[in-house]
Amino acid sequence: MAAGANRRNTRSLDRQKGKKKLRFILFASFLVVSVCLGTYYIVRHSIRTGEIVFTGNNHLKNEELTALIKIRKGDKTFGVSGAEIQKSLLRSPWIKDAVIRRELSGRMLVKVTEAAPVAILSLSGRPYLIDRDGAVLEEMKEGTVLFLPVIKDIDPRVNAETYNEAIKFVRVLHDKRILSPGGSLEISGQRPEEIALKLDSVSIKVGIGDFERKLGRLKFVRDEIEKRNMSVEYIDLRFSNRIIVKPVGGAASGMEKVVNGK
Repeated sequence: MAAGANRRNTRSLDRQKGKKKLRFILFASFLVVSVCLGTYYIVRHSIRTGEIVFTGNNHLKNEELTALIKIRKGDKTFGVSGAEIQKSLLRSPWIKDAVIRRELSGRMLVKVTEAAPVAILSLSGRPYLIDRDGAVLEEMKEGTVLFLPVIKDIDPRVNAETYNEAIKFVRVLHDKRILSPGGSLEISGQRPEEIALKLDSVSIKVGIGDFERKLGRLKFVRDEIEKRNMSVEYIDLRFSNRIIVKPVGGAASGMEKVVNGK
């Protein structure tokens, strides 16, 4: 009987200890949560922005970026989430990415990644800067001079397929750093298979795709033209096994060319 009573007493003590331990854990958890919430409230509402530092911007001015994020000195540093600030910056076609870091001192660091113009889109005589994805960045200001390829009168809104093909060609020209000595590279065509490059005064029929190989063949044929001292009206690179050259005032002739053994 005594042993049974001892066991019951032991179990009762264990239960009491368990309850005390649970109450302690609950109290400690409540205390931690309260401290965290209190700290968050203080940080969110008491820390004010003292300095905003922008990095990575070459085209957009600091004032333009400040206008986008709509945060001024003296505003709550943590009053707006970083995701909201980033979203505001991405409304500008010039901004491809943005990273925001805020410090308890009230200093805000904004690192932006800007788009780089790779071509000019000319529509009805109005020039627009575009990036490598074909997105319009802004209309060019009068007097601005940039030695970039020009996509002439291919409207992306009504001729998307041809425009996308022209953009692919522009990317290859940009990556290969193809420039014209006279500063004139003009891309035109109303259908993808009609894509043509005007290099200074010579028209080069390029067509669809395989642009890297076609540019390699273009280098070959230009060297040959220079050796022969020819004046050329157009060059046609659209065929796989030949290059057609049309001399000024003469009949077109074919140049056979094997590129990389193909």
